[in-house]
Amino acid sequence: MQLERVLTKLKFDESVLGYALITNDGHPFLSFSLPDEVLPQIKGSLKIHASDLKLMNILTGQGSVVLARVNPKWVLAVLFEPDLHLGGALSRTQAVVSLLVKVDLPPPPIAIPEPEIEVVPEEPSSPVQEVVEEPIITDEVEDDLIEPGEESDAEEIEVFHGCVVLRGKNYSEAVTLDSKLNLALKRSYANLGVDILLVMDEKMTVFKIAEQLAKPVEHVLDAVTWCVNRGIADVECPDEQDPEQKELVEMPLFEGKIGKAKKQHRAVLELCDGTRSLQQIATVLGIPYFEALQCTIPYRGKTLQFIRTVKLTRG
Repeated sequence: MQLERVLTKLKFDESVLGYALITNDGHPFLSFSLPDEVLPQIKGSLKIHASDLKLMNILTGQGSVVLARVNPKWVLAVLFEPDLHLGGALSRTQAVVSLLVKVDLPPPPIAIPEPEIEVVPEEPSSPVQEVVEEPIITDEVEDDLIEPGEESDAEEIEVFHGCVVLRGKNYSEAVTLDSKLNLALKRSYANLGVDILLVMDEKMTVFKIAEQLAKPVEHVLDAVTWCVNRGIADVECPDEQDPEQKELVEMPLFEGKIGKAKKQHRAVLELCDGTRSLQQIATVLGIPYFEALQCTIPYRGKTLQFIRTVKLTRG
């Protein structure tokens, strides 16, 4: 069973406001709409209970967070809406965990232990006058000041959404927390870059990875290109990429009476006219994709349907 398929059960649960896989020290990965405000409470709870954690509930200002142990290295955190009964939240989380234990989960990024600081006792001061040495200025630039991939004048490798993404020679360094590559990756793409590395199974294309992470293809393509040109990833691309490739897109169409829909859903449903994708609707309204998705779930299969259409995209 695939990790992304299991997590989809949470993505389409209308009582779920967000979720993430959490490391024992509180670092979230594969996060989906989990608010930053709840992370300090999760991290604090794990600091106390990580060693004996099985299933627990945390009350936050955003809703109820359920923490469930998946394996010795991963914890599933699920944020539920405040109105959901605690028993329902616990049982839904446990149902997903029972599926996750059958998945071959990737190892969490490796944390680099903080170096011990050696305390050197101060020597007694002497009346010798301090001599200030002028810094030596040279034309050489230290290697560690150059961001990986920038020291080479080699032409940038072009990546297309139909390329299969593989692990590169610098993959291990990139998933090592606080390494130079890891910091550069997070500085450029936040958690999206690391999430791509975690789901990279050397079988999925760029487009498939974007689909599984529910992220825009162009964002994932940009991040993968960045990784390829720094040796974090490799790609296998078809010998010839059709400049106009076919992409299957689902366009939501609402056919019910807008007045009977919930007020908080109407802005999204009014734009569900069969000509825009849900991602486009979220962009127009300036809201997260997950929020737009939640507005359509109660009507799906009743007054709302998704029309599949072929969109031509340039590779």
